[in-house]
Amino acid sequence: MSTFDLDTLADWLENDLRAEDCMDIHMLHGLLTALFICGEPLSDEWLASAIDQPLTDLPEDEAVAFANGCVELYNLIGEELYSDSDISLTWEPTTDWQESDMQAWCQGFMEVVLQQPEAFEHANEEQLSILMLPIEAASGFFEDEDDFKQLYRQSKLLKQMFNDIPELLTDLYLLFHAPGK
Repeated sequence: MSTFDLDTLADWLENDLRAEDCMDIHMLHGLLTALFICGEPLSDEWLASAIDQPLTDLPEDEAVAFANGCVELYNLIGEELYSDSDISLTWEPTTDWQESDMQAWCQGFMEVVLQQPEAFEHANEEQLSILMLPIEAASGFFEDEDDFKQLYRQSKLLKQMFNDIPELLTDLYLLFHAPGK
């Protein structure tokens, strides 16, 4: 990112002046990735939900800098997905997923899925389910469901699934955007 780098954005999000439920950089990156994959435009509403307050509550220069930083990151994510290369994530895969940066990223991603379920519908439901499973598992949102409880007991499988997330993001993007998919 040129004018608003990732570290600056991360520091801004973690500032004590932010709302208590403001996303961290990992959650924001996950949210922006999900928005790009499903073709949902980046809007003031999404940005406000990320920081848990309307942009109009911020000083104008901060609101503009935050929005511009998010646009740059959104575009960078799009370039990486479009180039068919692994996306640069803000975390490393781990089987110690609870309260990890990976979990925060997956929760940000799942926020879009849960708020815009129609945007994550596809004719090939089986393929979509397979691709979404690692993100769903790492989010922890479904940990009380029996199927996920069984999955969490299989550390080898979890490790493989979580390691596959960067690659499967490109597959998810292609599922939604490649002709004939």
